[in-house]
Amino acid sequence: MDYVTRKLEPYLIDMLGKGKAIVIYGPRQAGKTTLARRLLRAYNSEDIAQYQSDDPSQAAIFSPNTDILRRIVAGKKVLFTDEAQSIENAGLVLKLLVDTFPGVQVIATGSSIFELSDKIKESMVGRVYQVTLLPLSADELAQDDRGRIRFDLERSLLLGGYPEVILSEDLHAKDLLHTITESYLCKDILSLSDIRNPVVLRKLLAALALQVGQEVSYNELATMLEVSRTTIERYIALLEQCFVIFRLDPMSSNPRKLIASRKRKVYFYDLGVRNVLAGQLDIPLAANVQLGGMFENFCILERKKILANTWGHSNEFYWRSPDSKVDYIEQFNGETHAFEIKWNKIKKRAPLRFRTQYPEAIFKSISKSTFWDLLDLANNDPQVS
Repeated sequence: MDYVTRKLEPYLIDMLGKGKAIVIYGPRQAGKTTLARRLLRAYNSEDIAQYQSDDPSQAAIFSPNTDILRRIVAGKKVLFTDEAQSIENAGLVLKLLVDTFPGVQVIATGSSIFELSDKIKESMVGRVYQVTLLPLSADELAQDDRGRIRFDLERSLLLGGYPEVILSEDLHAKDLLHTITESYLCKDILSLSDIRNPVVLRKLLAALALQVGQEVSYNELATMLEVSRTTIERYIALLEQCFVIFRLDPMSSNPRKLIASRKRKVYFYDLGVRNVLAGQLDIPLAANVQLGGMFENFCILERKKILANTWGHSNEFYWRSPDSKVDYIEQFNGETHAFEIKWNKIKKRAPLRFRTQYPEAIFKSISKSTFWDLLDLANNDPQVS
């Protein structure tokens, strides 16, 4: 399988030897281990200590004890631990490694934000570079202007962006997607937290997959699945922390109204996984009634990937009124950019109610032929409609 250079790679190479740990978060199979091992090429093999921390016997080697850690890194210039969320007291262990052995470069990966990130935040302020690696982006797959012309949008909508999947031939790619979806849901999510009803979790995932691009009501989901709204909220938060889904909040000029709202839009970090969960992996795109929602998921996800790959920061929302909507809103550098995302249809102006409420917003309509305009948001200069 060919290797596609990740946008984060040069940034991470530049971080080596700066006296801070490098922690790479992201979904399983997104390429974290491959990227970390690309960083290890800067060192001789005899200078590297490597551990696979989701192997209980290897995770048990680590302890917040400087004498034990000294034996682990003795004579080494770099320590790499994969799936570090499996290490007990991971944040404290990494902190001790950085503080006690400043000449040793620590590199770690993690597939679960809530299992690792909180521990690191508590223990390692100022001692760590944290990045998020998501599945391959359209920009990474295209690589240059010529590649953009050849980029197969429909294939990405169907198969998603997991490296091994998108770089395989179609039949094998679909088999891989089923394996990733089932093994990840069973092995990881169900084991990482106290899931009292795994059947409900699976039904919730299917329901979210079938509502992609639509506003989701937690109350309606709770009624449909016959559980409490609190359970729905907890499961959705868990799925987000495990890089399965992400949410958009509605944009409101009234913060209290925003907090009180029980409606959100939910998207998937990988469309191939979404298609498996929706039972639509073998449906031709042209025949899929949810193609519009899938395209919306793709565009917003690709913006999220670009922000992650460039350490960009912005506020993201959607907007809805009783009679109109704006699919995606991004605020940065004091500007508000608003987008209508449709597979074919082009809208020239934002809804009147939105223009009245947010007259400073820059509006653009995005279709399958113009989606690069959204991905290049920071580099283009759309005009106010």
